[in-house]
Amino acid sequence: MNRIIMLHDDLEAQMRMYLALCPRYRIEIAENEVALMRLIRRKKPRLLLLDVHYGALNHDSKSVLKFVDKIKRKHARLRVLAVGNGEDHRLVRQLEQQGVDGWVNQPIVDEELLKNVDRFFDPQLAGM
Repeated sequence: MNRIIMLHDDLEAQMRMYLALCPRYRIEIAENEVALMRLIRRKKPRLLLLDVHYGALNHDSKSVLKFVDKIKRKHARLRVLAVGNGEDHRLVRQLEQQGVDGWVNQPIVDEELLKNVDRFFDPQLAGM
């Protein structure tokens, strides 16, 4: 079964994504960015769902852009699907340049999430 790791600040959105995805995929939830990096090393997921507004990544001179760069340098084969409101078009472009492989808008719509995730694992499922 394909493995996905997610890091998200909002518990409601996190649970919505988990419930939508768990029938098809093995889901791991990271508590913070340190736990996320440990899970990536240990579990070897194929996809990361990353909250681009995750609080710890947006202060103390950290940024989601630097974090995505770090992930992509250390784990080049890991696909990153950004989760956010998509309203900040500059951030969306910067994340795409940094190597983010796709985007899921919030609020989470189960069918949209499944379609976006499915295309990473089986392109034929994306058309369903």
